[in-house]
Amino acid sequence: MVISRHSKKITKIRGTRNNKLIMKENFSSAIESLPNELLTEIVARLASTSFKNYINAKLSCKVFHEVANERYVYQNATLAEFSIEPSWEKENQEKINKVASFLELCRECGNTEALYRKGVMDFFKDDMPELASEFLKRAAKGGHIGAFYVIGIIMVFMGGEFKQKGVKLIGNMKKTKQLRKITRECRKKLIEILTHIWVKNSLVLGQRPNRCTIQHQRIRRNGWPHDSEDEDEDMNVHCDACSCDVEIDHLINVLPKVDMY
Repeated sequence: MVISRHSKKITKIRGTRNNKLIMKENFSSAIESLPNELLTEIVARLASTSFKNYINAKLSCKVFHEVANERYVYQNATLAEFSIEPSWEKENQEKINKVASFLELCRECGNTEALYRKGVMDFFKDDMPELASEFLKRAAKGGHIGAFYVIGIIMVFMGGEFKQKGVKLIGNMKKTKQLRKITRECRKKLIEILTHIWVKNSLVLGQRPNRCTIQHQRIRRNGWPHDSEDEDEDMNVHCDACSCDVEIDHLINVLPKVDMY
């Protein structure tokens, strides 16, 4: 019996497909034998690295697809690949709706970054400022440092007794050089969001919160305020109010200018 070259090729292809199918079945069996807690931890860690890794894991097998919807996974998912605001020109409505649903699930499950973003945008866009503080408080309670920073800034703009609490909060966040470095990162993150949204909340537009009443003299180098990574801009600050002034000046610099006349 003569076996043609074509028949050999077909047999080889079928053999390769069968091997892949067997490997996939073995992989699924091995995965299914693992404890559910471990599977959830694996997917959560993948989700914390990138949304693409999360989707790939979710589509890889039935078990991962199931645990991918666990609360813990949404809680740890990174939002680094999601833009602050959707690009209506580049993205279709269906994709925008899917992203919105994913972000909502993240918030419901206690994802601190999702709560932080929602709080910042709701307050500064003046969409739902009364709910913004709740989102920010939940994010802060979950350990989001940026949420503490924004809460302090908002209280300063609110004035009165809230202002004093805000000044104290921001001052405490800048007590040491290491803390000031972290605070600068919080500021940069807030400014990044503010430059991508339409700020409409009248509370932060127009009149600037009062400066330090003692009017301490600070050395302003190279046209301060600046955003240098290497220079500690607060090294000559004398009090919490002065320290808070540094932050307010940076933010005022990026907020829309309002004609008061």
